[in-house]
Amino acid sequence: MKAPLSLSVAGPSVRQHSPALAAAATLVVLQVGVTLLRPWPLALAVDHALGGRPLTGRLSSLAGMEPAELLMLAGAASIVLTVVDGLLELMILQVAEGAAERIGTELRATMFERAMTRSLRWHDRMRSGELVSRLTTDVGRVLDGVVALTTSFLPDAVTLVGVLVLLLAFDPSLLLIGLTVVPVLAGLAVRQRARIRAAQQAARTESGRLAGATTDLLRNVRAVQAFGRIDHACGEFADRNRAVLEAELKAVRVDARWTPVADILLAIGSALVLVVGGLSVLDGTLTVGELLVVSSYLRSLYAPVRGLTRLSAVLAKAGASATRVREVLECPEAVTDRAGAWVAPPLAQDVRFEKVGFRYEPDQPVLDNFNLRIAAGETVCLIGPSGMGKSTVLHLLLRLYDVNTGRVLIDGVNVRYCRQLTVRSRFAYVPQDPWLLDATVAENIAFGNPAATRADVLEAGRNAQVDEFIGRLPHGYDTSLGESGIRLSGGQRRRIAIARAVVSYAPMVLLDEPTASLDPRSAAAVVNAIQTATAHRTVLLVTHDRDLAAIADRVVSLAGPELRDRPAKPPIVTDLRQTTAGGRG
Repeated sequence: MKAPLSLSVAGPSVRQHSPALAAAATLVVLQVGVTLLRPWPLALAVDHALGGRPLTGRLSSLAGMEPAELLMLAGAASIVLTVVDGLLELMILQVAEGAAERIGTELRATMFERAMTRSLRWHDRMRSGELVSRLTTDVGRVLDGVVALTTSFLPDAVTLVGVLVLLLAFDPSLLLIGLTVVPVLAGLAVRQRARIRAAQQAARTESGRLAGATTDLLRNVRAVQAFGRIDHACGEFADRNRAVLEAELKAVRVDARWTPVADILLAIGSALVLVVGGLSVLDGTLTVGELLVVSSYLRSLYAPVRGLTRLSAVLAKAGASATRVREVLECPEAVTDRAGAWVAPPLAQDVRFEKVGFRYEPDQPVLDNFNLRIAAGETVCLIGPSGMGKSTVLHLLLRLYDVNTGRVLIDGVNVRYCRQLTVRSRFAYVPQDPWLLDATVAENIAFGNPAATRADVLEAGRNAQVDEFIGRLPHGYDTSLGESGIRLSGGQRRRIAIARAVVSYAPMVLLDEPTASLDPRSAAAVVNAIQTATAHRTVLLVTHDRDLAAIADRVVSLAGPELRDRPAKPPIVTDLRQTTAGGRG
């Protein structure tokens, strides 16, 4: 069985909720005991109330009762046992499933935190839709496995052991006859489990691909509509959807083929016991009531065997999903802090890149022997063709990636020796894509500083010239922006992103193509916002915009001397003459 896999993936969450799971297990044992008692009222009614057999042994205390009274007692006992069994079943489900849901909540939180701390190299490979699928569907199937282990596997296993012990004490010969089909059933079940798990793994892979494709298409619905590619998008979705259907149907067929085989084998065992037991009743060595008890116990024996074999499908699904969950939980790719990492210096002197080499892929160098010094209070503009690694420079400062060779220094201290959060607190970042939350203007600005007050938000908005358009929004700073700030223009989104950087009080601002794709008027507004908002701060900006580059104290080219004659105030053009090859700029 794949029981250990489903539980081990949940890890600490299971251990934290082990008392609840232990309580459920205790209730399961009690329920099995009640289940094992349920056939005996039938034997009392058939053999003693109807058959007139004398009451001896443990039943001698009932010897004075009339047959009708015995029938009523047997009926009442049957009702009581059924009620108790139902109440125990209710309690088991509430305790086990409640614990499973709490485990699921914590497992999703752990996975999300893990995903958020993985290296961007990992995120570059892991599609967001695929990750969402693992956080939701796969965690749900793991929880199904946890619940099944408690509410199905455990009671079936305990019932199996209890019935075997009782049948062995009651009639060993009938037990051996009934068990003749079990070895065949067990062998087939092992083989079937492997097939089901492989089919479920394929189905989960296709489901993850569907989630990834769907997320991409929905996120870019405006581009799809603008280019008239709705048919193409629907076709791509249909292909992925059909692949999921085919994989799921294959898994269903694999599982369905097993059901009649198991039922036929168990029917053969029951028939053998019925024939042999019936012959024993005819020759007087067994009563009808005892045969009914044996038959009932045999059903109780076969039910867990059947349940355990069918449970393999649930656990196969949980196992396939657990593998996908584990890939997130056990992923080692992360920019990590060293033991005893320091607090980053305050950036009072300079930021330096010394002989830095970096590559996203082993055979694709982006920066090679890159050197740059930015003095505190200086505004430096980084220019060059796309793909030369300009944006990468910003990412390395933020330690979103670690350099392959060389060093990045703040006030002479290697950022690798500093705690990541303290390094990032020294920089306010305005990305090329000014992503915004589906929240209010104020909440988006405050995202840059969790300690920001309303007054801080308003001041940052004024400095970034958000006030220039905020009056046109229906609720001012409390206007909800929608997903990705779709209700704003590109220039307005950029200014909110600048305000978010300003509110952080970080000593250095990093701007990545802040005027890209803007019309001249919007670009001019953003340039003015940058000048106002970054006064008295160190600034490193990446741009192709000549007007924006003109505000820099120094312009650094990653492409060579061809930009020396561009106008500035005036710029100091540094020719790094570095080796660069295909990257992200």
